Amino acid sequence: MFIIVRTVFLFSLLMQPSASVSFLEKTTVIVRNSLEGRQDLFLHCMSKDNDLGMQQLRFDQTFRWSFRVNFFETTLFHCSFQWQGASHKFAIYEAKRDDEVCSQCSWIVKQEGPCLVFDHPYCFKW
Repeated sequence: MFIIVRTVFLFSLLMQPSASVSFLEKTTVIVRNSLEGRQDLFLHCMSKDNDLGMQQLRFDQTFRWSFRVNFFETTLFHCSFQWQGASHKFAIYEAKRDDEVCSQCSWIVKQEGPCLVFDHPYCFKW
């Protein structure tokens, strides 16, 4: 009986609109150092389950990682950003904010704040 219930449940999930099965697809986050003055950017990103370690990005270098958004869409990656004379934190991926927006989320980091890049950058202030 349990197998039948589980099969029906999984089948119903797969038949839902694509937004409800987005946890099956991988999401990629790309962060590019676009600091003025060609400064190095040090970033440290993590979620509740994954610590991606400290990364040093020279000007115009990128760091990328991929993951699956959890079933409840509570996936969150936050990063700390440091460069000469500055230190900031930002939620670089929030499933509730970003899941419907991008499956490959490309960010550029500037002194003023991070920008999510589409046709036009959508920038946030620190």
